[in-house]
Amino acid sequence: MKFVLDNENYYYARLGLIILQSDETIEQEIRATLPSNISINHSRIPCDKIVSSENLSQMQIDLPTASELLPKIKYDSIGYACTSGATIIGSSQVETLIKSKQESRLVTDPIKATKEALINLNCHNVAFVSPYEKSVTEAMRLNLHQDGFKIKDQVSFNETDDTVVARIAEEDSLRAIIDIGRNDVDAIFISCTNLKTFNIIDKAEKILQKPVISSNQALIWHMLKPLNITKQGPGLLFQNN
Repeated sequence: MKFVLDNENYYYARLGLIILQSDETIEQEIRATLPSNISINHSRIPCDKIVSSENLSQMQIDLPTASELLPKIKYDSIGYACTSGATIIGSSQVETLIKSKQESRLVTDPIKATKEALINLNCHNVAFVSPYEKSVTEAMRLNLHQDGFKIKDQVSFNETDDTVVARIAEEDSLRAIIDIGRNDVDAIFISCTNLKTFNIIDKAEKILQKPVISSNQALIWHMLKPLNITKQGPGLLFQNN
């Protein structure tokens, strides 16, 4: 049978997402925010299940290959879905490595996106919830501090195994957000793309009456920011567009 090709505008926008081999959460959460006329292609990057500064830094070696495994098309946004990895490698280096293999209007990551989200909401004094062990948590605190955000309080589950992080109950994350969010802060940042948050952000904000920013929420919000669409997602961040 004969056939014709559709045009390049079949999808309104095209997104790419580079996900950790161990991540079980981000694909499920991001899917709910996307209208059907936006495509998203995924690639996986090898990672050690033990989240440490040393293991995270190794991902920059595999990042060009993981980027290259995405379909070779023109992207509107590509996200590297690892908050701690982007913190250790550096957002500018992440962008350079991805753009060496793919063409995209925007390249972002959760820590870069979180900073943009906090600026968008005019929040500078932040409480920080982390699943990570001490050295990774400290690196992230310093990263935010260097860009002008004051981390007034922080709490961590101190878990090094990313497969365990994926199983942390939402109720425990909610409890951590509320406990630390009652302090005198502008917003609460809950980090890690493998930590389930989309079902608890609205609950936490209703109790605390202040923004709650999660890695996955900030990342997809930032990836969609250049596009002229009505964005769907949890929390005040999406309502503020």
